[in-house]
This record gives sequence, structure tokens and C-alpha cells, in this order.
Amino acid sequence: MVCFRRSLSYVVCMGCFSFLLLGAMYFVIDIQSWWGGQPFIYPGMNSIFVYVGHSLLGFYFPFSWEMRFQESHWERLFQSLWGTALWVLIAYFLYRKKFFLKI
Repeated sequence: MVCFRRSLSYVVCMGCFSFLLLGAMYFVIDIQSWWGGQPFIYPGMNSIFVYVGHSLLGFYFPFSWEMRFQESHWERLFQSLWGTALWVLIAYFLYRKKFFLKI
């Protein structure tokens, strides 16, 4: 029962933080118009393309590579950030070319 209480309090705490972050982003983006949402707009406009592209090509170079140090979390973090940045860049170029994948 103790583990259940800890996990329940963790879920409630993280839910509270996510609600506060959502409220802050709503205030900054929609009410005050201080930020337009870039760079999140670009992958959002081609989310199906990015999802399918990552599913098909996510395990190939340059999105992923064989890590030299398996114990290092820094290399895994860099690999994830690099792959995400590449997909955002691809989505940005598709946005500039006015290419939007629709169903």
C-alpha cells in the first residue's frame, strides 16, 4: 500500500505541474501573444509525415547510430536531441515549401 501512495502522489504532483505549465503556455501564447509557438508549429503541421518518417528511418544514420559507451546517458541524450532537431529541420523545410501531408 505504501508504494501505491507514493506512485499516486507522484501522478498527482506531475499532473499539477503539467496543468500549471499548460496554463502558463496558454497565457504566454494565446492571451499575451508573446510567443508564436515556434519551432513546435513546423512538426505539428506535418505530424503524420514526421511520425511515419521516424518510424521508418529512426534507426538509420543520421537519426541514430551505434553508441560507443552504453553506460553513458549523455550519448543517448545527444542522439535523441540530434534526431529530434533533424526532424524539426525537415518539417521546417516542408513547411517552407508548403508541403503538407493530408489524409
